[in-house]
Amino acid sequence: MSDKDITKEQKLSLISSRIRAIKVDKFNAELNIIEQNALEVPIAEIVASSNKIIDSADDQIAALEAHYTSINAG
Repeated sequence: MSDKDITKEQKLSLISSRIRAIKVDKFNAELNIIEQNALEVPIAEIVASSNKIIDSADDQIAALEAHYTSINAG
């Protein structure tokens, strides 16, 4: 499948879906941290992994939003 097989609207829809998925992953990571903080002994690996997801989510979203804007302008 070439790039020309995908319409502009389909591309924008796919990017929007990816952004939503990242936001869901970020929220799930936030919930993981809340759950771990409720434990007497939180599992450090889960907290660290969740923090990495949260930290990278905003950068990923920003990159996808920039690409969305680029496609939408073209």
